[in-house]
Amino acid sequence: MKLNLPRPISAATSAFAAFTFDVRFPYIINQIKDNNPLQPSQRAALGNLIREIAEGTVPDDREICYPEDLAYWEAFFAEHAGKRYADVPFFDAEAYIYYRIIHVVDFKNTGLDPFYRVKTDSLKHHRDFVEAVAAKHLQQPLVFSIDYFKTLLHATLWGNSADLSQLEANDALVDPTLRNNLIIDDSAELCRLVGSAAGRQVDFITDNAGLELLSDLFLIDYLLATGQVSHINLHLKAYPTFVSDAIPSDVASHLEMLQGFQSEQLSAFIDRLESHRSSGKLQLLSHPFWNSPCHFTKLPPAIMQGFGEDTILLFKGDANYRRLFEDREWPYATPIEGMLDYLGHPCFSIRTLKSEIVIGLNEDAVRQLDEIDKNWVTNGKYGLIQGNPIYF
Repeated sequence: MKLNLPRPISAATSAFAAFTFDVRFPYIINQIKDNNPLQPSQRAALGNLIREIAEGTVPDDREICYPEDLAYWEAFFAEHAGKRYADVPFFDAEAYIYYRIIHVVDFKNTGLDPFYRVKTDSLKHHRDFVEAVAAKHLQQPLVFSIDYFKTLLHATLWGNSADLSQLEANDALVDPTLRNNLIIDDSAELCRLVGSAAGRQVDFITDNAGLELLSDLFLIDYLLATGQVSHINLHLKAYPTFVSDAIPSDVASHLEMLQGFQSEQLSAFIDRLESHRSSGKLQLLSHPFWNSPCHFTKLPPAIMQGFGEDTILLFKGDANYRRLFEDREWPYATPIEGMLDYLGHPCFSIRTLKSEIVIGLNEDAVRQLDEIDKNWVTNGKYGLIQGNPIYF
């Protein structure tokens, strides 16, 4: 990471962040109240949280932290307790609000995922699409093809458009007319790395459940079924957060739902995934760091050491991209060279743009995008597959 750091994005200076606090969070919290069997005290606590975000300050309530999480939150409270939410770095504040929600619903003791209903609705509504994708997928020969891998890569990219924390999330995976274009495309370099030698490990840091998680699983299955990768670690959030972020139980519940469709193709696909898991080739991992306000420049040794010497890191989605670059006000034309070397491995971000951060464009591209679409950086219609150039 560079020494002359821009200031963090915050609602005090970002219209998009301010909109999140003013509009998106009240909508999300009220949706939780509508979709879940909550006690009156829990409903009151969620209402108080809405008012606190709008009018109050961040309390020093580190006592709500689960013991395994406290180390990741102490610096947050030490630095930001007593501040207005608008003056706290945007990502930090968002992570804290979601952590508060999990405390209110008592997820650790009740297992209640306050976002479960909205996560699973996307699969229910797109049953025919899911079955058609599975049928096509199972027809592929189990010999690694760069062309088909790239097809799956684009599917998992546009699956990222269905982010349920956005008020106007779209299903670009299902409807190609909702896609615009890739503003950065390093997919050739990723294909070369994956295709150059069989037997590498992949660490896949997930983003959303629903259609996006399913598109991730098709790509994962293909890499393992063809033997092109020896092992994949699927990193999931420890607790529900950012509305649709995937947790370990989402994998089981999604596959159970697909099994309930009573489709021969989907059943065969599920059998292959279960085979990968039982053989140890696919591991589902979670860690409290993924739910923390910490950026990836502070990845703990427990995660870094598990990456393995020859792994390729795939980071899905908007929030993970923000954490890679510390969610700062980087000029869009900031060169990416050297900024991700701290990870020590080849890494690629696969994301549709839904927040005010992107690195590595040229000035002409930025001007053209501004002319075409004034909201290009937040509306989810543009995507990127972006790698660390040191490994190209």
